[in-house]
Amino acid sequence: MSNIESRIQQIAQVLGQLEDTQVPRNIRNSSRDAVQKWLLNKDKEMDVRLGMTASILDDIFNDANLPTHYGPLCLQIQTALEALLNEIRGS
Repeated sequence: MSNIESRIQQIAQVLGQLEDTQVPRNIRNSSRDAVQKWLLNKDKEMDVRLGMTASILDDIFNDANLPTHYGPLCLQIQTALEALLNEIRGS
């Protein structure tokens, strides 16, 4: 597995933390969709995978129902996705 794919797996695991029952169902569903339909979907181009996941995560972060202690987690994931996207575009 490439370095980028292993980092994507790590991001997917961290996003799994949103599966907490304290998190509203719509946010859990969005997070799950971001991981399954986009982040881990190898049928899509890498930049599309990362960009769509980042977009969904942005929606999650801006959701008023997101428990406040998950905000920093979303920002960390967003930063990691942007770094990967910059690496992909730079190579």
